Amino acid sequence: MSTEPLDDVYHDRNLLAIAFARAMRLAWGPDTVGWHRHDGWPVVWVDTPAGQKSWHATPDLEDVLKRSPLDKHEPTGGYDGHLRTLKNCRLARYITLSY
Repeated sequence: MSTEPLDDVYHDRNLLAIAFARAMRLAWGPDTVGWHRHDGWPVVWVDTPAGQKSWHATPDLEDVLKRSPLDKHEPTGGYDGHLRTLKNCRLARYITLSY
């Protein structure tokens, strides 16, 4: 088991979510990804064929988001209400092409 502090693990996860969104922007265009602020936190989101996914990132990464090619806007139609379990199911379906 890792002895890394939990904050370091979340920082890595947040950067990976931002990188995933950037890659999906290249694949599908700027309207399928983005970021916005919700309750003081940056939220990175991606719409895939398997459904919408989003991740709260820590405020210290807002500068990275501002300098990234991701546009600051909410998803078309807004947040679809997914929770973590559904988001992870959608992500697994996307990875395995089961959509």
